[in-house]
Amino acid sequence: MTRSRTAFLCALAVLVGVLSAFTLSPAVQADTGEGAPGVPRLDASSVAAGEYFTCALVASGAVRCWGDGDRGQLAQGNENSIGDDPGESSAVVPLPGPARTIAAEYSTACAILETGELRCWGSGTSGALATGNQLDVGDDPGETPVRVDLGPGRTAKAVTLGSYFGCALLDTGQVRCWGSNDYGKLGQGNTFAVGDNPGETPLPVSLPRPAVSIAATWDSVCAVLDTGQLYCWGGAPHGQLMQGNDTDNVGDQPGEVPVLVGTGGRTVLAISGGADFYCAIYDDHQVHCWGDNTYGQLARGSTDDFGDDPGETNVGPITLPAGRTAMAVSTGAYHACALLDDGQLRCWGQGVNGALGQGSTADVGDQPGETPVAVDLGTTARALVSGGYFTCASSASGVRCWGWNDGGQLGQGSQVPFYGTALGEVPRLLPPIGLGGESVGRDTDADGTRDAVDACAAAAGLHASGCPAVLTGKKVVLQLNVTKTKASAKCPAKADVTVKTRTKKGKLTVTKRIKTKAVGGSCTLKGKVKLPAKPKKSAKTKVKITGTKLRTTRLVAVRL
Repeated sequence: MTRSRTAFLCALAVLVGVLSAFTLSPAVQADTGEGAPGVPRLDASSVAAGEYFTCALVASGAVRCWGDGDRGQLAQGNENSIGDDPGESSAVVPLPGPARTIAAEYSTACAILETGELRCWGSGTSGALATGNQLDVGDDPGETPVRVDLGPGRTAKAVTLGSYFGCALLDTGQVRCWGSNDYGKLGQGNTFAVGDNPGETPLPVSLPRPAVSIAATWDSVCAVLDTGQLYCWGGAPHGQLMQGNDTDNVGDQPGEVPVLVGTGGRTVLAISGGADFYCAIYDDHQVHCWGDNTYGQLARGSTDDFGDDPGETNVGPITLPAGRTAMAVSTGAYHACALLDDGQLRCWGQGVNGALGQGSTADVGDQPGETPVAVDLGTTARALVSGGYFTCASSASGVRCWGWNDGGQLGQGSQVPFYGTALGEVPRLLPPIGLGGESVGRDTDADGTRDAVDACAAAAGLHASGCPAVLTGKKVVLQLNVTKTKASAKCPAKADVTVKTRTKKGKLTVTKRIKTKAVGGSCTLKGKVKLPAKPKKSAKTKVKITGTKLRTTRLVAVRL
């Protein structure tokens, strides 16, 4: 979609009350309770949404999509919509194997398979599919999602999509990007698109250390490094790079590399990008938002942008209920929602399409005293995603979506344009979307909760499963990058690995020394710890890694 067309649609929306939707980033989950405290992780997204469509990753590893299919974004070999007519719910995407994470934007979607292979489909504009052309994939019979070439032997751990471009986080911690490159959002020091001509493959972004998560807005990208620091690049018209200016793009001129974002010394646990703004969860487990604030999407009680004026860095947290912390945050074009530690949802920003789930069209967060509003889901939520102008949440009873429904993206088998704008329209009253009898998300450790350990497919580990620590039988298999106390420090020859768990005979502690190897700015640790007895299925298997010049790392081994 061109910017002129976008402007036209938005102008038309003012006249007729119908708005167009834009890109978003999938919900991300902070690492709390399990996993490595202080080590950022990106949740393997179980629900993703684009401009007019939605996809869900279900328990079997299949991906099911619904909504508008005009560019092949439903991967059904046609341009038909699904979910806008009675009886329609969702359709399976023809992938060559089970997926472990998904992402979506305007009219493009991607899935990372269990093997680490990245497959994408939908719009190919500007090389968005990295196929060496601009052809759509999935709109003609026989077309299936295409493989993205990430380099010899490389696999993907996470993927984010923006305005006709994408970036993948590789198993090495490197970030590679492709597609449209206006504003320098590919981080190459120019504005040349990548992937729209034969032979062009995703290009690496110059980061000072390995990344562990990534998120994109329309025209910018941010990466969380293994230190918890945040580096960003691309367009900055609203201060979304939080550099204290609104005109200086980063990455469109020779020699420009991603810039450090000031967070007041706090590490970043999770981040999500909207149209021209970001919301992140810092290590205070609160939500911090910056960039465009036209509709109150920064929840600051005003419409003033943040990050575009001198001195505007280290943005403070938004106001959540007293004593509550954020587990996940997801941004739409001009609204955002957070999943709290008690399973409740809070949303803020633009409300004209009903995306805030209030039975109202009022914006929230643009006036003094306004704070994020509670969403009546009727139960606690497990995951969420904010589409361009709609929102979806997953709970024990299924997935429900509310807001704008132009292409059937709410999956209700109707063409009603909105849900959530009229008095009494709350998500609790919606029937769940049909997903072929399957549930959303994958509870890999069988603890009954989808959390950071279940998200290890996109964590800072190098194991084939995507998890840095895996429990299989009586063995704990490790492969991960361990952060050094100083970037200049040398990796020690070995690190001490202590495994603690419970067996039928009681508590068990085993310590072993495992070799390390310098890789980039980190130390890679790879090896196995054999246990004398198999841990109880209900027991957490805790792993502690210590060593000279290494930061102590704590994990929970994921049971396979």
